[in-house]
Amino acid sequence: MEKDRRRYLFNRCKPDVALRPSDDRYIDLDARRVRGVDWVARLASRIELSDAPTCQLFTGLPGSGKSTELLRLAERLELRDGANLLAVVVSAEEVLDLLGPIDVPDIVLAVVSACERTLLEAEGKDPETAMEIGYFARLWAWLTRTDVTFTRAEFSVEKVGRLTAELKTRPNLRQRFRETIGVHLNRFLAEVRDELEVMQGRAVALGHAGLVVIVDSLEKLRGTRPTRDQVLASAERVFSDGAPHLQLPVHTLYTIPTALVSRKRFAQVDFIPMIKLHQHPHDGGGRFQDGYDAAMQLLLQRVPERDLAELFGANTEARVEQLIEWSGGYPRELVRLLHDSLLSETIPLSDSDFRRLLNEVGDQYRKLIPADAFPWLARVATERYLTVDTEAQRQTADAMLAHNVVLRYLNDQDWFDLHPSVRQIPGVAAEIQRLIRP
Repeated sequence: MEKDRRRYLFNRCKPDVALRPSDDRYIDLDARRVRGVDWVARLASRIELSDAPTCQLFTGLPGSGKSTELLRLAERLELRDGANLLAVVVSAEEVLDLLGPIDVPDIVLAVVSACERTLLEAEGKDPETAMEIGYFARLWAWLTRTDVTFTRAEFSVEKVGRLTAELKTRPNLRQRFRETIGVHLNRFLAEVRDELEVMQGRAVALGHAGLVVIVDSLEKLRGTRPTRDQVLASAERVFSDGAPHLQLPVHTLYTIPTALVSRKRFAQVDFIPMIKLHQHPHDGGGRFQDGYDAAMQLLLQRVPERDLAELFGANTEARVEQLIEWSGGYPRELVRLLHDSLLSETIPLSDSDFRRLLNEVGDQYRKLIPADAFPWLARVATERYLTVDTEAQRQTADAMLAHNVVLRYLNDQDWFDLHPSVRQIPGVAAEIQRLIRP
């Protein structure tokens, strides 16, 4: 394979890139019904059919296609002959510190900031200068009157229109902001809602039916190893029981960490599943060919058939089948396996290089899973459900979901299974045998 061609294909297979629907690598998985339902239609219909603002919670493993589908959702909701809403897509990792605990004021202010910027751009104005007046100027004036600490040099803000960005990068300012707002939370939320009502009017004046806000990337809220429990606890406080403080006078959709779905206070969360490669045992088990075909098309949209043949040689068909099977239907894993295949020094890949490629995936999961998680993982593998009976099991479930060890699928009902490489870990395999042995 020529070096320029290899470089081109390598960059088409970057696993961390969320694709827009217009990208030639994009395929509509939901049209093939390999994830149970049409997820964009499901999310959009709640908005399109509702007479009142909606608030939805959505999650999925990083790389499951969630961000790509949310971009498609935004495009659908903006259609003039559809909902005709002005879509505001907020990337949480760009405006919030996802390594530490979050709070309601952080998210609400990020929503208002993103709406204001989107509206100003739609109105043909410069957000960098226009945001220095209006709501943010009033908010900063109120903060400095309410708490004189904000007048000190260490808490000052050069441009009030960039308050959200300042809060992300300055922990001391963020903590002071939370404390001050916390004492006056009801007033703050009331004023935010009033401002969003005004923004709705501005969207209508531009010819839209209103606003819809999609806050993506909050599922990446995990913290660091020492702060993980604290960070997840903060997310649980913010989003549990329907996220009452985040229900605003505009349509909103928030992504949340997958770890929260194992907690009892999250009954209504849409969780985008993997590509189904096998039927649930209750449906007879066996290979689900539509899932394999969709996974194959996902590969071909990045690397054409002739290049796959050059990459994998005479065993192309068998090796591609192994890649699909080894991914567990997890789109990012599948693309990453293809991406890493292109790193091989020898093309076509030798048998040893191909085995090493698959083994590296297994090695990564072995390092993630402690031995005390083996019995619970075996229970998931045999029952196909996410059963959590104790606090220790909940913590195990949180970690296993967050690291893609446990994958979700959907038929008529949802079910779970282990990543294929996890099933082959000797300790997990032994526990599975113990449970299924008569």
